[in-house]
Parts: sequence; structure tokens; C-alpha cells
Amino acid sequence: MSYKHFYGAIILRIAIIIMLSVIVTYLYFETQVVILCVLFLILLIGAVINIIRYFNRLNYWIASFLLGIENDDTTLKTPSHTGNKAINNVYTGIERLNQLFRKTKIDIGTQEQYFRSIIDQSATGLFSVNEQGRVININPAATKLTKLNNYHHVNALLPIAKELPAFITESSGNTNRQSAIFENPDGQKLLFRISEIITVDESIKLVAVSDITKELDNREIDSWIKLARTLSHEIMNNIAPITTLSKVISGYFISNKQTTSSEKLDSDTIANTVKGLKVIEERGLGLINFVENYRRFTKLPEPHFKKVNLSSLIDNNLMAASAYPGFDTIKIKKSVPKDIMFSTDEKLLSQVILNLLKNALEALIIENTQSPCISINLLKKSNIVKIEISNNGPTIPPEIKEQIFIPFYTTKENGSGIGLSLSKQIIMQMGGDIILSSGKDERTTFSIIIYSDLR
Repeated sequence: MSYKHFYGAIILRIAIIIMLSVIVTYLYFETQVVILCVLFLILLIGAVINIIRYFNRLNYWIASFLLGIENDDTTLKTPSHTGNKAINNVYTGIERLNQLFRKTKIDIGTQEQYFRSIIDQSATGLFSVNEQGRVININPAATKLTKLNNYHHVNALLPIAKELPAFITESSGNTNRQSAIFENPDGQKLLFRISEIITVDESIKLVAVSDITKELDNREIDSWIKLARTLSHEIMNNIAPITTLSKVISGYFISNKQTTSSEKLDSDTIANTVKGLKVIEERGLGLINFVENYRRFTKLPEPHFKKVNLSSLIDNNLMAASAYPGFDTIKIKKSVPKDIMFSTDEKLLSQVILNLLKNALEALIIENTQSPCISINLLKKSNIVKIEISNNGPTIPPEIKEQIFIPFYTTKENGSGIGLSLSKQIIMQMGGDIILSSGKDERTTFSIIIYSDLR
């Protein structure tokens, strides 16, 4: 109905202008009555001015309304009565829109206040950083953990860790590199997780920071308990036979607290003594070997990064693994792109790859797997590389999967339990990780994930 009144008013004014134009033209060219011609010309000019003012009046209020919306101002008040029903209807529509935006603004403000209250009361620290590295919003928990405040630059985080500001500003688009643990001067271990929000104007980093000190301490205690149990088990396995055999051999030579004379020793006693001493020697060497393995685990070499052709490195390790007994009976599937260059420690990475290939081979041979197969895949994306080594042997049970990286834990009869834990420590020292996935597609897969050196 509003549109009908508006259209009617416009059509009427245009019709009047056309009619007056015709009259002025007729009077000027046909009758040449100057006075009447001037009179109707004045009326024509008035009609033109009237329609211009009609539009300008509407345009003014519409422009004011739009400008108010642009500046988040919904206080515009339109006239309720102008004497023109068509304009009144337009003003009524503008007022309804204004009320709708006002209500929406109130609703948004209420929701914003609600979410702000939740964020402020959250135990997890939250703050956002703009492209210039400035903190633009931060909750009290984040301020307490990081000592940051609004408008601080992320360089203020340098006292926590010199790598932290760069970690926050340079982590865009890298989903595998968006969380890391740093320790603040108070000894708290802080987990920083980053997500990115792309707005019309800029990119915003949303940073969540949590104190995981207690959780890590509990995990560390659990690890020490498991390690202590493993060490105790391994040491007792070697010491118990030594102690038992020592008592037995002593019994051959001591009777009633008196040393047995050589004349009373027969050939069987001497033979049993030699056998016992040999077992003691073997167990002693086993204990020495165990201690050496422990020393290797606790004294890892520092990685030295340089550009390495990973494709060639994998081929070289496959050739080295071919020397293992039974390797020639295994089918090898390889998906390795040519000439993939990456910054890493060649020797340490080779040690890890060779150990995983050996483990895969042993798993297939021990279980007599039908059609045994080892697959090795190389994937590279941006500054991340993933090397997957999988086999189609028996899957690893969940209870073993949880302990497989624990130092000295082994299910092999003659295993040291050092290989996988040492491999994981090496890769973690290089800034990466080893992940085990077992059961998927009836395969056991160890994934080596490494990153280019950011230090």
C-alpha cells in the first residue's frame, strides 16, 4: 500500500510537469501570449522544484538512516506527519527498519556481553593478536599466565621463551604447528594453541593458553614409575640367576663353614662350576649391555640440521636394511617422490628409519605373516614432512600400544626395549614426533613427522 501512494504521488507530479510543458510550448509557439506563457512557465518551474524537493526530502532521511546504520547509530527519529500520505508511509517504513536494527543491536550487545562474561570467567587464557602483533583482546586468565595486557605487543612474551612471539606470528596455515609448550618464569608449563580468523580487513590470531604443569608432572611421575618397574624387572632378571648360582657354587666348595679340599672335588662338581660361572658371566655381560643401552638413551647427540635429499636417504636405508636376514622375502611397496629436499639431521633420521624397518621386518618374520609386505611413503607439505613405515603383520593390542615407547619395554625374547623409545626421543629432539596407528586397514604404521628447523 505504501508503494502505491508513493508511485501515485510521483506519477501525478510527472503528469503535471508534462501538462505544463505542453501548455507553455503551445502558448509560446501558437498564441504568442507572453503573459500567459510566462505564468505557466513559472508554474512549470514550481512543479519541477516541487518534485525535486519531494525526492530530496526522502533522500535526506534515507541517507541519514543509512549513515546512522554505517556508524552504528540507531537514534534517528523520522517525522510522523508531513501532510503527504505517500511520504508518511515511506517514513514509517524507515522507522520500522530503524527499530529492527535497534533491536538487533541490543540483541548483539547482550550476546556479546554474555560471551564476554563467559570468556572472562574461563580458566583457559584467551587473547587475540592482529597482523601487527598487537594484543587486541585478552581475558584475566591469559593476563595472569602471560603478564600480557591489551595493546601489548607479543614481544612482551620474550621472558617466557624467545621462540614464543615468532611461534604466534608465524604459525598461519600450519595445522601441525599450532600448539606448543613453553615454561614461564614462575615454572608453569604453558600450552599455547593458535587458530586463525580471517576477517574482511585482516587476519586475527586467537591464542588459547593453559597451565598444564600438574598434568605434565603427573605424566612424568607415571613415566618414572613405569621406568622404575622396567629397570627393576630387567635388573632382577639378571641378578637373580647370578645370586642363585653363586650360592650353588659356594656350596660345592664350602661345607659346615669349612673349605672343601681339592681331593674331594670330582669332575662333575668342576663341570657344574664351570657352567655356573659361564652363566654368571653371560648375565653380567647382559647387565653391562643393559646399562650401556640406558646411557645411550640418556645421552642423545645434538641434531645438526642441513639440507638433505630425503628421497635418496630412504633409498639408502632400504639398501642397508636389505642386509637383515629375511629381508629378501619381504615385498617392498614404495611411494617416494624424487628429490625431496628438507632440513634435518641425516644420521639421526637414518638411525630412526633403519630401526623402524628392522622392527617391521621382525614383526613379519616372527608371526610368519602370509604375503609379508612393508610400505614406505614420503609426504611433504609446506615445512612438514611425514615418513610412513607400515607392515601387514598382526596389529598391536591397545595395552601394548600404550607402553611401546616406554624405555626398555619389550615383547621380544631377546629385545632391549631401547629402539622405539630411542627413536622417539631422537625425533622429538629434532622438533618432531613418531605416531603409531595400528588396526587401520589391518596394518601397523609408524609415522615420522618432522618440521623444518625454525630456530
